[in-house]
Amino acid sequence: MRRVTVARGANERELDRVLAGYAVRVRAVVILPCAVLGVLVTLHWSTAVPAAIAVGWCVLQLYWLRKAPPGPGPVAFAHALVVLGLGLSQWWTGAQPVESWLFALVSVTVGTTPFEWGARPAMAAALSATTIGAYLTGTASAGAGWGPALRLVVETALAWTGYLLLRRAARSVDRATARAAAARQAVSVAAARHAAEREYLATLHDTASTTLMMAATGGRSPSWLPERAAQDLAGLAAVPEQPQGEADLAGLLGPAAEQAAVTVTVDIRGPLVLPAIPAQAILHGVREALTNVQRHAGVDEAHLSARLDTNDRIVVEVRDRGRGFAPGIAGPHRRGVSGSIVGRMAASGGRAVVESRPGAGSVVRWVWPDG
Repeated sequence: MRRVTVARGANERELDRVLAGYAVRVRAVVILPCAVLGVLVTLHWSTAVPAAIAVGWCVLQLYWLRKAPPGPGPVAFAHALVVLGLGLSQWWTGAQPVESWLFALVSVTVGTTPFEWGARPAMAAALSATTIGAYLTGTASAGAGWGPALRLVVETALAWTGYLLLRRAARSVDRATARAAAARQAVSVAAARHAAEREYLATLHDTASTTLMMAATGGRSPSWLPERAAQDLAGLAAVPEQPQGEADLAGLLGPAAEQAAVTVTVDIRGPLVLPAIPAQAILHGVREALTNVQRHAGVDEAHLSARLDTNDRIVVEVRDRGRGFAPGIAGPHRRGVSGSIVGRMAASGGRAVVESRPGAGSVVRWVWPDG
């Protein structure tokens, strides 16, 4: 059977990092005073040697918390040598009962080992077994019973249980975080797909649908149709690609006015340079507004203006003196207004406003940027 390795999540990795530092500090807090008290009580070199080893090990590990250690292999080897030395020191110090300073040193070591080495469970288990085995060998060589060693086994099991419970909680958080990230990604993908669909529908309305309507209603020479159809095909082929870079809106609006189904008087004060996406949004909106003049206004003339206002915002207007309408009751089904004009401009960081009332003509105004 193939073995599957589960990647550690960010929360689990952070937990292991914090617990490793916690284990080193707790061990130092316990070992340093115990070693000092052991030496003061016995006042013998046989105690001073293992005490010095334990103190030196704690100081070195505290130093490694500030400066990167040489690597897990050398650190684990040094760890094993220290616990072997502490356990086997009972050959010359005599058996150390559970109330002795040496047992306190060994006890805190086995209790913190799972937390220090939890990211490497095999190494942690080997170091725990080495600590217990060394202490058991030392007590056996001194003729003592197995009671202290059994207590170390229980303490090790409890420490491992505590660590595994913490790791389980961290993994639960990692799974919840992954699910939330997947949900956010799904929402983002759905929003992007919906935006692409809206853009395609708006482009389809502005190009092929409008051209077919203009051809059906007549009113002008059919010589314009091949060029207009080629432009429509190019526009549909570009969707859903987004235009890049910048564009001069003044250069785009001139041809749009010339190709309109109505006569357009133009007042464009360029250059009007802006990002390509809002430029295309305004261009499509102007085409739609001019088409609406021909289809709905009942007149064959319109006025197109484009300029910078006093706040350096680009303002474009299409005006007509037609029959007008009530924008508030146009309804969402009027895709030309809601999608091609207002919706497109809002999506590109600008604002489009339609002002009209029955019998008073219409004004469509684009402002970029908004605000």
